[in-house]
Amino acid sequence: MVAVAANGCIWAAAAAVPDIPAIMRLTVDSWVAPSQAGDFLPYGFDFMTDQPIEPDRISPANLIRQATAAAALANYYDYTKDTRGRDRVRRTLLAFGRLSLPIGKTRTQRFVEGTRILSLPVGRWKLKAALDRFGLLYRPSGDGKVVSPNGNYADALVGTVALALLTELTYARASGDASFAGLRAAWLDGLLGLRIPGGGFRQDPLAIDDSDYGNGEAWLALAVHGDMHPDDLRAMNALSDLDATLIRRYSEKPSVMFLGWGGMAAAQRYRTTHDPKFLAFLRQLSDEFVERFQSRLRAEGNNCAAMEGIASMVAALQHSGEKNTDRMRFMLDWLSREVAKLEKLQIKPGQQRLPLGGSAYLAAPRMAEYAGGFLAGIYEPLTRVDAAGHCLSAMVIIERNQLL
Repeated sequence: MVAVAANGCIWAAAAAVPDIPAIMRLTVDSWVAPSQAGDFLPYGFDFMTDQPIEPDRISPANLIRQATAAAALANYYDYTKDTRGRDRVRRTLLAFGRLSLPIGKTRTQRFVEGTRILSLPVGRWKLKAALDRFGLLYRPSGDGKVVSPNGNYADALVGTVALALLTELTYARASGDASFAGLRAAWLDGLLGLRIPGGGFRQDPLAIDDSDYGNGEAWLALAVHGDMHPDDLRAMNALSDLDATLIRRYSEKPSVMFLGWGGMAAAQRYRTTHDPKFLAFLRQLSDEFVERFQSRLRAEGNNCAAMEGIASMVAALQHSGEKNTDRMRFMLDWLSREVAKLEKLQIKPGQQRLPLGGSAYLAAPRMAEYAGGFLAGIYEPLTRVDAAGHCLSAMVIIERNQLL
């Protein structure tokens, strides 16, 4: 009963739609400020312990989340033409380039992978160890590149190279700057090289398993590449095969972790091709969200990662002519409630404490340093760069398509 009452209070207080452009500008203002002159943005801060998160290092998780933020800022720049984001995105792309490692495959590796041995359901650990022992997981040379925070291939996550590619594609479209075309081609080659024949994408060059997040991130990057470079026949053939594979897989086994990135990717593919198979898949994803997945998202939590996918799906369905259906009403209502929470999630200039409900609050004198950032939840004293990245991206999608 307490939980229901608390949720009711949140929804009751969230009736008015906030000023979305102003919320976006506050985030972008903080990211392009002169104090943010480094390659990457501050990873985050734990206000409960009064400690920054990873102040002196960049972990694989940090790097992929920096890529999430960079892709969001590139998307904002592409939508608003606000050139302040150009230098920030460019610096990040240069940093990704410096952190890129060469990667390729031997003929033997291609032959072994072509047998679909990576999809064997048993003996996975022994298979991985054997392939590694004989140098059949990757070659540390070649035309492809992956992105690692420390020079280790085991930490070169597939999602990082996918989002680096996505950032470059969006940046090039917005700016007309072709100076990263060589890196784009290398990241594309590296990404395609991590594809499991007949499956998704290996999580990193030393892995033989995929992940729902990585599959969605890679599909989105390739979908945008396919929209911008339809003359690249190799990439287009790979994308066509991937379309069929992922639609089949996530139709049979839906995953909430695939929903955000996968929803954006499927929506992009529908916009590019107008193929009804993507529309059917979007409807299935939408129904899974309505019937199952939305109940797993906390009412007071930061759900911006899901918002990206839901907003993209709603926009695609509206474009197809679907308007006043139960699924559309439900998803638009959910989006409205989530958007109404954004002001409570965003850290304000000069803010030095976090309301905890009623008259309770947490003193957080360093909170003002992260103005424009987003909390992990309304009452959660933690901010991280990807929280703001997902929220900025979701707002751009909503504004671009005039959903609310």
